[in-house]
Amino acid sequence: MAIDRKNLPHNTEAEKAVLGAMLKSSSILSDGVGKLTDDDFFPENKNHVVIFQAMQRCFKRGTAVDVQTVVDELINAKDLETSGGPEYLLELADSVVTFSNIENYIKIVQDQSLLRHFLLTLESIEDNYKNNDIDNVSDFLSISEKQINSVTEKRRIGDFQSAREVTSKLSQEFKDLKATTSDDTVTGVPTGFPKMNLLTHGFHPGEFIVIAARPGVGKTALSLNLAMNAALRGYPVAYFSLEMPSNVLFKRLVSGDSNVPFDWLQTGYNITPNTRLKLQQSCERLGETKIYVDDTSGISLFDLAAKCRKLKNKEPDLSLIIVDYVGLIRVVGKTKTESRQLEVQLISQTLKKLAMDLNIPVIGVAQLNRNIENRQNANPQLSDLRESGSLEQDADVVMMLQENRMTVNNSGANRSIFEKQNDAVNEAQQKIARAEGGEDTIMVNVQIVKNRSGKMGTVELLFRKAYCKFDSPSKEASEQILALEKERVSYLNRD
Repeated sequence: MAIDRKNLPHNTEAEKAVLGAMLKSSSILSDGVGKLTDDDFFPENKNHVVIFQAMQRCFKRGTAVDVQTVVDELINAKDLETSGGPEYLLELADSVVTFSNIENYIKIVQDQSLLRHFLLTLESIEDNYKNNDIDNVSDFLSISEKQINSVTEKRRIGDFQSAREVTSKLSQEFKDLKATTSDDTVTGVPTGFPKMNLLTHGFHPGEFIVIAARPGVGKTALSLNLAMNAALRGYPVAYFSLEMPSNVLFKRLVSGDSNVPFDWLQTGYNITPNTRLKLQQSCERLGETKIYVDDTSGISLFDLAAKCRKLKNKEPDLSLIIVDYVGLIRVVGKTKTESRQLEVQLISQTLKKLAMDLNIPVIGVAQLNRNIENRQNANPQLSDLRESGSLEQDADVVMMLQENRMTVNNSGANRSIFEKQNDAVNEAQQKIARAEGGEDTIMVNVQIVKNRSGKMGTVELLFRKAYCKFDSPSKEASEQILALEKERVSYLNRD
């Protein structure tokens, strides 16, 4: 059913009060031009629309705004008759008795505009439903939600906060801050790894964190470990698994928690009564956590955002969102672009905005491009993030995983003395890793290459592949690894 345009929400008297005040006060003029657009005025009040447009043009040129200058502007734009003429402008100016309620009148104009656009958007969605074939319901709902969000987004625009308002909140925060002499205090969602906590102090509300690596290094395993470490400490977690069904994902979690090899869970090999008891205990322990998994393959960007908002309403304490991985998120409908870089840019910006809107840290798992494989033992760089520089720009924290590997050029005759020394250090560190975690364990360096609110550095972790699990090395092993690293640096810095 079509909406009667003449009866859409509006308040003509509030519009008149705002325009009259803008004619008489330069401060209210700048306030009105900053907060309103010509689209906020009721289209049926065409006179108000053209008057506001004329004042807006004068303001942008730096021309003083009064009845005469606006009349001149309306004459030049051939809008004087539409505006109601000089008489109506004088009526607007003379009707203003006080400026004390102008803020309220501006808000009324904004609210009525939002209601109008909301109703018109609903009408557009209904027309689309009635007049077009809906091939994919999920895509239709995603596009519709985006249209509604574009309207409701306007009401989230805030005003400036004074220094007193901000410092007052900080003052209370500082009163509640617990005194400590330790540098590793966790102020966000704990990672479960002491050295990572030392550098990041946990993951904080509003942060967008990127975990990147080449295939097979363990980025999915690390993201799962972070989810479990948070959940076991009582933090609700949402996990989007775009590559792996939920039952396989939880098998990995159970393997790591029970120390039963993942392969055994797949094949049934060596499953004894004692092993079954371990698995049952892990299932019960994980069952008590608040890990919410969505394994929709190829989920659309706006479905993902909508599901997060829905879960946040259901679970107000939701503390962490993980997406594995961002390269598989679909961009659908009118937002789909021809350039993959632009798609990834939209995905990155949406995930960052989601983190800020919900006040929850969001972790996005990403891939590094192949360039790193062609560099001899070079550390990964921000520019190695695949497909778009937007991830690098939007992320608050970027972690890159790198396995300690032997030199690509492994022929003895062609290897330099530096490559040989580097390989010797890597092999010694891997021996320490195997001694700590078993033969299938490798040492992975988690390099924090960007950290807006903390420190950068390297976190050495043991990746126990058989259990899909990361562990921190023991204190003794950490000291040995650090000594070897100093030896490597000292050797490379030789003249």
